[in-house]
Amino acid sequence: MSVQASVVLATARTLLNDDGNTLWTDVVLMPKLAQAHRELQVKLRFAASPVMRAIADDQAVAASAITVASPADMVEPIKLWERSGTGGTIADYIPMTEVDPLPITAQAATLIWWQWSIASAEVINFLGSSAARKVRILYWRSLAVPTANTDLIGFINGELYLAPRVAALAAGSVGSKDVMDWATGLALSNIGEVILSNRGRMKPADGTVMRP
Repeated sequence: MSVQASVVLATARTLLNDDGNTLWTDVVLMPKLAQAHRELQVKLRFAASPVMRAIADDQAVAASAITVASPADMVEPIKLWERSGTGGTIADYIPMTEVDPLPITAQAATLIWWQWSIASAEVINFLGSSAARKVRILYWRSLAVPTANTDLIGFINGELYLAPRVAALAAGSVGSKDVMDWATGLALSNIGEVILSNRGRMKPADGTVMRP
């Protein structure tokens, strides 16, 4: 299960030989934890970890609209489905097709295609439909970065990477290269266990890619 940030901070202090909490206090270490946490999120997304996926159902797309409001925690969409915007259930969703660029053709009664654009804004684009539609979005998400020592880190066994990585960042900030290198090596040696702990029991969803 996920542990509180306080576990990560206390372990980082042990690795930094500061069990007395005289130098590396929570206040000093918390920004290092934020950096390490963001790094771990990227690593788990690259490993197609289920903990980094989420689904948003019934996202409204008005008639002729060419985009949809993205979930606040979305990093990148994986797959989309669509159904009528005026009725139906989740069983009525049909898969959409990702294309880039969007085809040059007239709007139909369904959306059919979608495009993920990062050229000017991170947005899901459509050709639009002559009727209101609803879409279901499977996407890569970002997790809340801990800001207090009582916050959960959000990853099973994530402390195995986060604690030594926090220690490495702390040591590097004061020029202790040997400690930084040692702690970095410990973090990297543990990343495989963290990825395995957060892989879930199911195979990756359609549209996802396992990356090293």
